[in-house]
Amino acid sequence: MDNFAPLNIKDKLEQQKSDMKRTVMILALGLLMAGGATAQTTGKTAQKTTGNKQEVKKNAIIEEVANIERKELAIKNDTSKDLETRKVASFKADAIYYLMMKAGETDGFTDIELGSQTNAMIDFVNLFVSKYASAKKKSEREVLMARFKNASIENSLFGDPDKETVMAYVDNSKYITQFSIDTDWVKALEAVKSK
Repeated sequence: MDNFAPLNIKDKLEQQKSDMKRTVMILALGLLMAGGATAQTTGKTAQKTTGNKQEVKKNAIIEEVANIERKELAIKNDTSKDLETRKVASFKADAIYYLMMKAGETDGFTDIELGSQTNAMIDFVNLFVSKYASAKKKSEREVLMARFKNASIENSLFGDPDKETVMAYVDNSKYITQFSIDTDWVKALEAVKSK
């Protein structure tokens, strides 16, 4: 019997609501990107072609982020995977969802930033898991945990006042990914690599 209980930031009704929001947000981001590229064209063939290439690139980035999220959700729900792998995937999926949600709400947040933040988050978590697994002593794991946790907390990306949501993993000892989801992952990754 699998006893994996994913972290419930919200109750089941909120999950259904967030799934719907995710779908709407992906569609809205796609439409915004398409609308932005169309508005940039002036009717000249060369400019229209450039606008279409930009539109395709923006949509490709958003679609790739959505694909990464779907992959992590599949791992999270795959009962043939070990529990820790599923918990790490749960964190990644929640962090990506949060990034996509906040990106859609934040003026000036670009698709390129979304892609960079997603990639940096994956690298940050994978680096942590790798180092954590190779740490021999409990004291080494504690120092490592504190370093990565502090890097995530000290490098807020959105300054989100909803601390209950953004800090849901931070003090949850059931997860090794005890990081804030409101993190500038590029800066946090740089911080842990520089030490």
